[in-house]
Amino acid sequence: MPSALAVAVCVLALLTACSGRLPAQSNAPSLSSTIGSDTPTTIDGKVINAITGAPVPRALVQLDEHAMLTDQEGRFSFRSIEAASNGSNSSLNLRVTKPGYYGDSDGNAMLMTSVAPAQLTAPVTLKIYPEALITGTLTSTDGTPLPHVLVSAQRSIYSERGHQWIPIGQHMTDSRGMFRLTVPAGDYRVETGFMPRFEGSSQGIIPSIYPSITSSDTSEYFHVGAGTEERINLHPLVSPTYMVTMNFDRSSGQGGIPLLTARSTTGAMIPANYTRTPTSGGGVVHLPLGTYTLIASQNFGGATEYGETTVTVTGANTPPATLHLATLPAIPVEVVVDSAATSDKTPPSVQQLGLLLSSSQPSSLGRQTSFGIINSRDGAFFLNATPGTYRLIGLAAGEWFVRAATYGGTDLLQHELIIAQGSGSAPIRLTVSDQTGSLAGTAKLNGVPAATWVYLIPSGPSANPVYTVRSSAAGAFNFAHLPPGAYRAIAFETRHQDDYRSPQRFSRYATWIRNATVMAGNRASLELEAIPDSEMQP
Repeated sequence: MPSALAVAVCVLALLTACSGRLPAQSNAPSLSSTIGSDTPTTIDGKVINAITGAPVPRALVQLDEHAMLTDQEGRFSFRSIEAASNGSNSSLNLRVTKPGYYGDSDGNAMLMTSVAPAQLTAPVTLKIYPEALITGTLTSTDGTPLPHVLVSAQRSIYSERGHQWIPIGQHMTDSRGMFRLTVPAGDYRVETGFMPRFEGSSQGIIPSIYPSITSSDTSEYFHVGAGTEERINLHPLVSPTYMVTMNFDRSSGQGGIPLLTARSTTGAMIPANYTRTPTSGGGVVHLPLGTYTLIASQNFGGATEYGETTVTVTGANTPPATLHLATLPAIPVEVVVDSAATSDKTPPSVQQLGLLLSSSQPSSLGRQTSFGIINSRDGAFFLNATPGTYRLIGLAAGEWFVRAATYGGTDLLQHELIIAQGSGSAPIRLTVSDQTGSLAGTAKLNGVPAATWVYLIPSGPSANPVYTVRSSAAGAFNFAHLPPGAYRAIAFETRHQDDYRSPQRFSRYATWIRNATVMAGNRASLELEAIPDSEMQP
């Protein structure tokens, strides 16, 4: 059976196709809801392009299970909403979707917003963001087009997990080497894929990244705004590739093909496509001339095998390479309850703390950036990560919090965890406490209480880098359980991710930031003025 929403959308689409316009307003959806009034109410509104202000026709607007399409002027109307008196804090939720548009500047596919009773006296304006374009041409250094090569866009994202490059879109170049990527507004880099045998020749296309990082002063990304186009021309190196025979020596006796990556002396990462050769019992990879560190890893349930070796590709007579894979030692995680904690509360399990190790190193192709908790068969908990530098993060926001975290003599709330190949398995010891406080307040947009996104950033050592909450349509927000300490608070009209721990990036919001101090057992209050989207446009 089709859903009520699907039927409503189909009917509207048919009516529009037949008449060239939406049904007359007298036939607009009628429903009942509770918004704090005893009189019938009409919700009128308009969906507009957040960048140009132009109306957006045929956008799907949903109110609970009811839906309609905007007309040619971007208008919609929900009639005769029979309202029951249910308090002044009641609100209605509106959702808007439209192909080629995003709900906010952060790239969410749907706009979701709350409407307070006070906002119903005038038409509601809903803003959605047009997609951006990244276009260009892929050619060799002599200008020859490179067809059928995969080009991908990676978006720079900051979240509680740290910095990540998230694949957003990809496109195969056409016969003229041209590509076209549709993406939400944001910060990007563009990567070309590795082709060890291009068009059946002995030539390979070496992966390239735009913008290329040639010095510490060079930006690792470019920005593309909503409704704009960024055109770039890429010239990856075309070079002969040579076969390197590979064998795996495994202490565990496990089978399968591990994830294999080659890191050049310049730091470039090349996915090493491994092909088995049944006659030899091993396999081969194809690489251009140069010296590489071959990195292999493979997960088996709760265990990870990992290995590295160096190979120098000299040409057709490159000697075989053997890569030894060993099981990485697990790092046990222990929980200790702080002596000041309330004795009648059940302490949290390790999993309830939302722990993970987030890589502090620049992410690259084929590299896992975070590792979560694993529960062994005997009920113990441990972390298992490949060699690297990590930050311990606890994403839980409940009655308990991580007051201290140590690994040997390292304070993990202030220093990074360095895992070396072959390192030991000393435990990570977490001290948890339930001595929390709270913070509540009101967020305003252009001086009027409104639904906004509120971000709370600890000023001191903390396992949780940022706390986030959505204020109500009346602007009210509440953080119920917070570790004692100093915080910086900031609000945005729409969701906005950033590296809030970076003084350089955070300084741009200096005039909007408010400070607060939370004490155990007490409730702090704070008033915030949210940053409008118009202020966030570059």
